[in-house]
Amino acid sequence: MDKKSVVMMEDIYPVGRIFIKNAMSFLNVPKNQYSMLTKKYPAPEYLDLKLPKGILDVEVDSHAFGRWNQRVGPFTTNDILTNVFRVAILINPNRVRVLDRNLAILDNDIVFSFEFDNNTLRVTTFFGRISLKPLLLNVENLRRYNSRYKEEVTLDIDSSVLKEQELPITPSSIIEFIDSEDISHIFFYIKSKDGNQTRNFFYHLIRTESLKARENTDKSINSADEAADTVGEYSIMKIDMIHPSRFKLSELELHVLGLLGNIRFLLKYMTQVDPDRIDQLHETHSRTAIRRFAGNKNWNFLKKNK
Repeated sequence: MDKKSVVMMEDIYPVGRIFIKNAMSFLNVPKNQYSMLTKKYPAPEYLDLKLPKGILDVEVDSHAFGRWNQRVGPFTTNDILTNVFRVAILINPNRVRVLDRNLAILDNDIVFSFEFDNNTLRVTTFFGRISLKPLLLNVENLRRYNSRYKEEVTLDIDSSVLKEQELPITPSSIIEFIDSEDISHIFFYIKSKDGNQTRNFFYHLIRTESLKARENTDKSINSADEAADTVGEYSIMKIDMIHPSRFKLSELELHVLGLLGNIRFLLKYMTQVDPDRIDQLHETHSRTAIRRFAGNKNWNFLKKNK
């Protein structure tokens, strides 16, 4: 049998058709503090107000975006800001404390209002940062004052101060796609630092409802994966890009990571976790094809096991 001359991701981890709905990368997004990325926020007490159930997505409307750049900072784009709140609310909603109906605070600092409709939480305005405007600790009284006396307490912050603020946990890229069974997935790529050490993660989100329907299929998500957490409407899998063998990944995850250009990660994973896949590759593809796929620097990862 003639061996193939080109290695495709479908040859290594076949998953069928994938349709990319949306893909964005943000330049110059600062690395997040690793301690903030892994911090466990306590769940709200029983009597505390909570975010609505059934949140599938988050939006920041144009009015709120304008207020962010006047009252919160640092200056950013609507796409980045929207995904800051998607990461917070979809991955770790305990970062958000609901103060009153449709009024909440992110990371004990950023006060905002929201509406919830059709499974989407929409941020409607930002009041500011408590660290810059302590009067926001009583923001509900402030809203009543403005409504009653038709006066506006100024909440704007000088631009030089806004520039000095730090963004909350921010993804550097987002990929949304539909797999061969028409199930939607979201990948958030988040860079972090721990002293001088870099720690980078993908967070893979799939609706829990979809996961349960496919838990017996090999090419979807491994529902027994030790990296999986259930948060709200989503099951969330972590992928540690610095330590490929830390978590067992699904074929779909490995396929998408390969499509995104993470070949060295893929090769390390195959060597450490899935060596049989390397032997299969040598049976179906030429040595030249494998070397071309791996690149000269990574060739040692794909040498045939003896």
